[in-house]
Amino acid sequence: MSQDRDNYECHGNVACVIRTPGELGAALRARRRARGMTQLQVAEAAGVSRAFVSDLERGDRSGAELARVLAVIRALDLAVDLVAQEPRSFEAVLERLIGEPQ
Repeated sequence: MSQDRDNYECHGNVACVIRTPGELGAALRARRRARGMTQLQVAEAAGVSRAFVSDLERGDRSGAELARVLAVIRALDLAVDLVAQEPRSFEAVLERLIGEPQ
């Protein structure tokens, strides 16, 4: 499993910042399960295949057509909200890549 899916949590009505396909997949899976829906039910509501929903939840659709991804998001009664990301210093990026400073 990817680290994105293992460590990513998005609960309730809290806004989630999503930066990777794995994080998006984890958030969509959590929402689907919270609503008591199957992948097939989401797929039918979105007009996509169940395999597409499954791949999306696993983060395996990084090159997916945006319209299809948005259809799945709408089928789960979610929305996309774009927010500006704070600029990061070189040190902050390096720290994120290699871990906490010693």
